[in-house]
Amino acid sequence: MRIQKPRKKLYYSIRQVCDMVGISDHILKNWEKKFPQIQPIRNRGGNRYYVEKDLEMLFYIKKLFVEEKLNEEQIRERLQQFRQQKDGKEDVRLKTLLAEIRLEIQEILDLLQKDVSPKD
Repeated sequence: MRIQKPRKKLYYSIRQVCDMVGISDHILKNWEKKFPQIQPIRNRGGNRYYVEKDLEMLFYIKKLFVEEKLNEEQIRERLQQFRQQKDGKEDVRLKTLLAEIRLEIQEILDLLQKDVSPKD
């Protein structure tokens, strides 16, 4: 069995995003309501799919809440400047990359556990 490096994903499910960012799904949905910059794509079934820019925004929001302890209004102001701002983007990009790696490792572990599980 040869493990190949997975291609970069275009879309992430809500579960994958929650695992990557380290938040629960109800917090994520709450942030979607409070911060209109987070706009996941929805399929015909209504399932949310997030792209790379959504991940960057979510990591940035988490940083503002947790590390800088800003309130929602201050975060809204910062989010408007986020796209033009160069400071802190590298940090967010690295966190996104690490989260993707963690997700890929978990998927590999899941595949390996299926191969090792006893067969009936």
